[in-house]
Amino acid sequence: MSDARMSKKLHNRQQPGRRRLLRLVIVVSASVILASVLLRIAAPHLISSSLVRSAIGSAVSGWTGHDVTINGPPVISFWPEPRVTLTDVSVHKREGNSDQLLAEIDALSASFGFYSAIRGQPQFSEFRFVRPRIRIERNRDGKLDWSNEGRLTAAVRDAHRNGAGMQEIDPSLDAAVDSVQVVDGEVTLVDETSGQEFVAQSLQADIDWPRLSSAFDAKASLSFEGRPVTLQIQTDSPLMLIGGDVADVVLGIDVKGLTGRFQGKANLMKGRLGDGSLELNAADVPAFAAFSGLRLAGSEDWQTAALKTNLVMAVNELRFEDLSFQVNGTSGDGFLALTHPDQARPTLSGTLALDRLDLAGLLRGLELDVDDKAEARLPGFVDWIDFDVTVSARIATLAPFELTGLGASLIGKGDSLKLVIGDAEFLGGSLSARFSRPDGAVGQDADLSLSLEGIDIEHLMEGLALDGTMPAGQASVDLVARLPNGGPNGGLRQSVETMSGTLRFRADDGVLRNFDAEGLRAMAKGHAYFQLSAAGDEDFSFSHFDLTARFDHGSAEIEKAQISGSSETLTLSGIAPFTRQALALRGELTPTDEGGANADSPLSFFIGGVWSDPVISPVPNAPSPSIAPRLPANPAP
Repeated sequence: MSDARMSKKLHNRQQPGRRRLLRLVIVVSASVILASVLLRIAAPHLISSSLVRSAIGSAVSGWTGHDVTINGPPVISFWPEPRVTLTDVSVHKREGNSDQLLAEIDALSASFGFYSAIRGQPQFSEFRFVRPRIRIERNRDGKLDWSNEGRLTAAVRDAHRNGAGMQEIDPSLDAAVDSVQVVDGEVTLVDETSGQEFVAQSLQADIDWPRLSSAFDAKASLSFEGRPVTLQIQTDSPLMLIGGDVADVVLGIDVKGLTGRFQGKANLMKGRLGDGSLELNAADVPAFAAFSGLRLAGSEDWQTAALKTNLVMAVNELRFEDLSFQVNGTSGDGFLALTHPDQARPTLSGTLALDRLDLAGLLRGLELDVDDKAEARLPGFVDWIDFDVTVSARIATLAPFELTGLGASLIGKGDSLKLVIGDAEFLGGSLSARFSRPDGAVGQDADLSLSLEGIDIEHLMEGLALDGTMPAGQASVDLVARLPNGGPNGGLRQSVETMSGTLRFRADDGVLRNFDAEGLRAMAKGHAYFQLSAAGDEDFSFSHFDLTARFDHGSAEIEKAQISGSSETLTLSGIAPFTRQALALRGELTPTDEGGANADSPLSFFIGGVWSDPVISPVPNAPSPSIAPRLPANPAP
């Protein structure tokens, strides 16, 4: 017989067996479905609603250790699964004759085991709380006084770390929790230390906690003071975390304009983060500032910001290691440490390196106003902490100027402040500066010193929006000033208008723009006064420019100004009210070679008016005694 015929014969023999097995499966399945349907139809008669009501009340009471009152009738449904719903539920804490209401729940529902309920011992899972209103008290030790002697408290008290550092409890205290859902809840936290109440409303939460000994995962959205907040927490040691111990957690927060994530150790009862990684991302800083009400001087121009760091906790110190951050796409990195000694302000210290630094924003953060970014003074970080930070920047901007290779030191304690710029490249030369303000600076003076070496003075004048007769070339400037009222209530802009001090200006091989010496001499021969621009637009070349001045309350007194040209020397003296950009000077043009045959006589003149185009008034030369007119010996009556 061929193989094909044998295979066909064997197949025909197997067909009846397969059909019998299929019929058996169908019959058994139909029987199970029918039995399930019949049991569910009969369930209201087999399961006592009062038993289920009493059992779930006992379950809640057993978990919390407090009395539970159920005023509404139970509603039991069996499709698609057995579930009980209780209404008007309240939890009370009774001590002696006192009765404290801890929670009110509009509706509490839970799934229960069908067969366990038939046996009279229903097991509940998948709890759902609708509009619960819970009140929790936080005592002076930071502990939450809510659960009394219930199952949860017993497990929390017994929780400890095993040899592997993991949470562990006595197996007899372990129990199934399953999932918990909260709909439109409200939680009021009463802080005994501060006497304040914190209320979270519109709480929506999903909690996944299979057993007390297992990991905990919760997501929640709520409204705090009218602001929406989304939170997430994951931990392998929930009982230790509830008990106030340090535990490994993953925390997430999402508010308007800002998201944050922390993974590491935390003590939520004390509100402290420990060792771990922290990430913050503010995709919309103005939106977050409006949402939180947190506005910081110096951050007015921020649109986006991000931060990543590893937190390391030590005794009274929190270190920000491997710190990297971005503001408006500009990056930086460094190291910071925040110490908080007892009975003292916290102190921030460390080193930061930035790609770009907004000096105006930094000065505003130090409560030194240099522009009008805010209509009202915003709080600066100097209001909350002391600091000792070294900052470097590849580029630093103070509009319209730009510095490169900046290194600076910031030291602040109380109201005292020291800002030192050790060195920076500026306008082809270098810049160094020092600002210091003493402690208790309200009504006190601040000191400022500024040194510019080898800078392009013409570009400096252009940046300061000064026009008219200005020098051009490489120059050095030294400024030493005392700024009145340099404290938190006196901005730098206001202090400049009333500052006092000295100025030294030196330049070699440059020109004085729009000062035409020959044209001035020509105009002086026939005019009692004229504007400088009328004399011509030629420049006055000089080999040396040396000026010293003293200034006070918006006006500078020029003690010496000597500008040496190839054939003439220009000297100036007088006052210049710089806050009004005005001049009141006496000038003199003196020939360099006074004995030369072609040398002009000295020319004296007054300079008044505005810087941009002052008025020249020549001073007539005194008549020579040899040519003075003679009076008659006997004048006529």
